[in-house]
Amino acid sequence: MATILSMPKWGLAMKTGLVVEWLKRPGDSVQEGEPIVQIESEKATNEVEAPATGLVRWLGVPEGEDAPVGAALAVIVVPGEELTDEQVADLIREDAEIKRKKAEMLTGQRKAAARETASGTRATVRAPSSTGGRVNSSPAARRLAQELGVDLTIVAGTGPGGMIGREDVLRAAEEAKAAPSEEAEERDVDVGGITVHCLMAGPVNAPHVVFVHGLGGSLTTWSLNLPAFAEQFRICALDLVGAGSSAKPATDYSVPALAEFLASFLDALGPDWQRVSIVGHSLGGAVALAFAGSYPQRVERLVLVDSAGLGPEIDRTVLELIHSEPSPENVRMELTHFFAHTGMIQQELVNQLYQQRMQPGAHEALVATTDAAFDDGKQLVDLRDALAGLNVPVLAVWGVADAVIPATHAQEVERTSSGRLEVFADCGHCPHIERADAFNQLALTFLVG
Repeated sequence: MATILSMPKWGLAMKTGLVVEWLKRPGDSVQEGEPIVQIESEKATNEVEAPATGLVRWLGVPEGEDAPVGAALAVIVVPGEELTDEQVADLIREDAEIKRKKAEMLTGQRKAAARETASGTRATVRAPSSTGGRVNSSPAARRLAQELGVDLTIVAGTGPGGMIGREDVLRAAEEAKAAPSEEAEERDVDVGGITVHCLMAGPVNAPHVVFVHGLGGSLTTWSLNLPAFAEQFRICALDLVGAGSSAKPATDYSVPALAEFLASFLDALGPDWQRVSIVGHSLGGAVALAFAGSYPQRVERLVLVDSAGLGPEIDRTVLELIHSEPSPENVRMELTHFFAHTGMIQQELVNQLYQQRMQPGAHEALVATTDAAFDDGKQLVDLRDALAGLNVPVLAVWGVADAVIPATHAQEVERTSSGRLEVFADCGHCPHIERADAFNQLALTFLVG
């Protein structure tokens, strides 16, 4: 069965992407998960992985041209499958029509949810009943679709020849339940007189997930991840106090203090945020762990990405660069320690970080945060006991080539009864950026449970 590769959505504001280079050509074989094309967005250039194993049958967008998010970029066929040019064109048209109908359905559901909210009532949201002709579906799927009110004309079948089965209908019904959602919104939240900047998105009635960035970062760290998570979860990515667009007061920037501040921030968001899953990167992983240790009843699941707090070492050179006066050159040099592939360090990223660090009080807050957690190549916070005492599922994701925090620290997670470790080959300190698609799939599967 043919598989369509579509333009990914990297960042909630992303509308189009530029095809920089095709890594495979028509007739080439490709493995699922193998890089197939380089795409450039406003903030980064990344490789997109093949969604299936097979042969490249068709490429739809030439190098150097833009395409909208969701547009068909390529078609991959299984070995032995032959499609004429007309069949490829029909496949692309059908895919575009399915996406159009889904968009219309979700828009209608959001409007209905808004009306229900305004009137103080909420009804069960279902997809509209099909008014079209007979589709390729099993009798059981048709009966179930009628019971659940699912329109079979917008359901993608995964059975033989594209047949729609019961599982496909159930999946569509679950997607419809999650449909009442809010558009991505950036807001400032008052936390005890301190302004915290955050981004929120996703279905309001879905499980809640919080993203905590690392040292020297901001919520933009998660630009390649948030769109995928917002499809299934209500998400919040924040700029920690002292970072990004949040306030930068003279305060305690230690990991325990940041964990307490995270608790106060979630309190300020309201009762829906009293129990959450947390995804934390680097220092943000240590903050997430410390929070979970202090408030175990408030944590569903933890995803730790190259986390601090699980061993004594940290790269001394990175700490020295963080202490140095901000300059584009120093920022670029710092970033070379974070990626296995330095080609990912785009000038836009360098400029963005440099501008953040030139904000009033930013450098002082960054240095204070650094000194509270690290000193002379050593970590000052040890959260291994807190990790061992947790009774919640923990996923650790690490880059085997991490030059900032050794990948051997990740072994602490494997020693726990509820811990799981995934190490990404040929990847540095930021697997959620270098291997965004694989990371998203892995973490989403884990968080769904």
